[in-house]
Amino acid sequence: MVERYPLVEQREYGRPQKRVGLLHKRPARDEDELPRLAAHEVRVFRLGEDYVEDHGLLRCDDSVVVAASSVTVVDRRVGVPVVVEMRIPSAEAGDFTLRTTFHCTVTDARAVVRDGITDVEALLFGYLRGIPGLTEEGADLPIVESGTVRRRIDARLTAYLEMRPPVVSGLNAMPSAVDVLTPEELAAHVREVEEARRALEKDRLREELEQERARAEAEKKRLLEEIRREDALRKELNRQEYERMRTRFEHESGAEGQEHELMMKAQYNGFVRNQLTEDLRVIGSDPVAADFNAYRSGDISADTLAGRVRADASHRSEREGELARLEREYLERRAALEREERERRAALERDDKRHKLERDDRLRELTRQDRREDLAARRQEEARRWDLKRGDTLRERQENREDAHLQRQEQREWADHLLAANRDLKARAIDRGLLDDTGADMGAFINSMGEIPQYGAQALRQGDAQPVQKVSAERLDQRPKGDDVVDGDSGDDSDLDIGPAGLEEHVGH
Repeated sequence: MVERYPLVEQREYGRPQKRVGLLHKRPARDEDELPRLAAHEVRVFRLGEDYVEDHGLLRCDDSVVVAASSVTVVDRRVGVPVVVEMRIPSAEAGDFTLRTTFHCTVTDARAVVRDGITDVEALLFGYLRGIPGLTEEGADLPIVESGTVRRRIDARLTAYLEMRPPVVSGLNAMPSAVDVLTPEELAAHVREVEEARRALEKDRLREELEQERARAEAEKKRLLEEIRREDALRKELNRQEYERMRTRFEHESGAEGQEHELMMKAQYNGFVRNQLTEDLRVIGSDPVAADFNAYRSGDISADTLAGRVRADASHRSEREGELARLEREYLERRAALEREERERRAALERDDKRHKLERDDRLRELTRQDRREDLAARRQEEARRWDLKRGDTLRERQENREDAHLQRQEQREWADHLLAANRDLKARAIDRGLLDDTGADMGAFINSMGEIPQYGAQALRQGDAQPVQKVSAERLDQRPKGDDVVDGDSGDDSDLDIGPAGLEEHVGH
């Protein structure tokens, strides 16, 4: 019996916790979450209702691996022996043991995973149990006839395989050997199977220990690498922080020195500006004060100062005379402008009054014109309404005349129709002899054939008419419908008013 065949390993997945990528982080699974594959094994990932087969090419960050809900490792070896044993009763107290070896090969790994083929031995055992007559082949033979039983079973199994081979999803199972064991051989076989199972268990445990040791070494290397990367990163961060602090100190110290120099220069410039402002306030625009300041500073002599003072006095007198002349001219010009402004305002007022009078006259003229137009429009509307009313009256009278003409024409047509029907009915009644026993006046009856019956209540008000004529008028008052048959050859006598005297004769027919 082969351990873990055909499904070697199965793992359930949750959401991936790992993120990889420099710019765009994308989910990924750890390397330990992907089971390792032997040369004859494949992985099958489940994505919802789909199953994807992988021969070890998909990476941890592949979309199929990230979206998978489970992964299964499938054994793809060819001709894997699977031993199936079942007991067959014998003619004695003991039982035969049928041991059948099937060579199995996985043909569709996805079908095996989808249908959950975990115990091939149980499926093949059910297949053997379903062969008709297989368990009865040794019922008539003793234990010592195991060879005969084996030949019988081999022949039946071969014949049944030709008709119905074993069907297992994704597997091809072909029997290769059939053995029938006695109890002693079975005990030896059980011991061999137990020893083989122990050896396989030992090998499996040794392999698991090796894999665990390899995973531990890999984890240790990974942790050491992470510690080394973190140490290098920490050193790099410390170096960058030192450079940043040194650069900031240099910038701050340089800024402080430059600020001190600018402050000293600003204080000196302020002192110079204050002195200039004070000199300007004291001297101002007085040239005499400027000359005295220049004389005090030694820039000019006393003679130059005296000449400048005399020249300034003469210039002042001339300037005062010029200012007086300009002031007189300004007053004269101002008086002339005021006179022109008064005249212009008076002219504007006269123009405004004239424009106002013209506007009022125009407004009154427009008002009178609007009134005349409204009155004309009302008169036209009244004339149009009178014409419409007169046209409606004339049209109504014309329609009434046409309706009366149509009504009279319909009455004439209906009277002709009733007259023809009355004649036909009376003629048929006379032809059949329905009035022979009634005792009616035949002369009046014949004369009434040419009369036109009245409509509705007018016909009923003829109280002096004959009984036959009255009944006929009541029936003829009902206008026939479009699908009624009034042909005299219809042969239906049920609608004829034959009276009580002709009822027995009518029933006799």
